[in-house]
Amino acid sequence: MKIKGTNISMLRGDTAAITVSVTDSAGASVPLEAGDIVYLTLKKSVDTEAKVLQKVVTDFIDGTALIELAPGDTHDIKPGIYMYDIQLTRANGKVYTIVGPSNWTIEGDVTRD
Repeated sequence: MKIKGTNISMLRGDTAAITVSVTDSAGASVPLEAGDIVYLTLKKSVDTEAKVLQKVVTDFIDGTALIELAPGDTHDIKPGIYMYDIQLTRANGKVYTIVGPSNWTIEGDVTRD
């Protein structure tokens, strides 16, 4: 997996992980806690309803979310450029987009085992 700014590229079928932490406008850490939900959503474009992939994290380690991708999560995704975002829904119902719509490139792979 390669991350440049907020754009991501990875080989289809690889294992990957993204650690998500939150800071306030002053740069102070804001820990994620019980009742919070972090979503990573991948779609063909921001205008489509169909999700290509969605990961949901509700358990946090030291106030951070670990979004893990297993090989099967991307194994059947057609290579191409998709859009993704990462959203936080706090336990109190407030919603924050942590990473706004950005490109996620799924690159083809050679070994399909």
